[in-house]
Amino acid sequence: MNIISYIHTLIDSILMPFFRFPGEPLAGYYMGTFVLCLACVVVGEYSISIAFQCNKDKIVRDNNDINHFQDLSIKALKAGDKTAYRACNSIANDAFGKSFFSQVTLSAASLWPLFIALGWMQYRFSKVEFTLPFSVFGLEYTFGYFLTFVLCYLFTRIVFGRIKKHLTTRSCHV
Repeated sequence: MNIISYIHTLIDSILMPFFRFPGEPLAGYYMGTFVLCLACVVVGEYSISIAFQCNKDKIVRDNNDINHFQDLSIKALKAGDKTAYRACNSIANDAFGKSFFSQVTLSAASLWPLFIALGWMQYRFSKVEFTLPFSVFGLEYTFGYFLTFVLCYLFTRIVFGRIKKHLTTRSCHV
């Protein structure tokens, strides 16, 4: 058994009960897709947390460099020293670039579970198609697992973000 088949079998054993639970196939499909999306969001959040902890010192150092050299460049500008201003501003811009791409990398760390989930969805549901309840210019269009997964993932990510924000705000006030 190759690694992909093993992963699909493992995911099947965990997720298929959620797809079968309601009894109604369409409700089961959406419930299972929601559980899969929730798992992707949670695993992605943990991945961001781990990546942040591994890079915390570098991120803090880059942010301190940004603030320090930005302050120096403003002081140099106020003093009329354009050469020092350009030098400090250039270093601050470099530090900002490092910080920016570190943040992009952290954000990307949350997306890797999506590829595994979509691979499994393709393996399981590539033949499943839904027809739009309306026609566009007299034509009927269909969509498959990809669109339902993406829409469910976006919904789950938004709800999870609001719950996380609410819980974080609430725990800060205690």
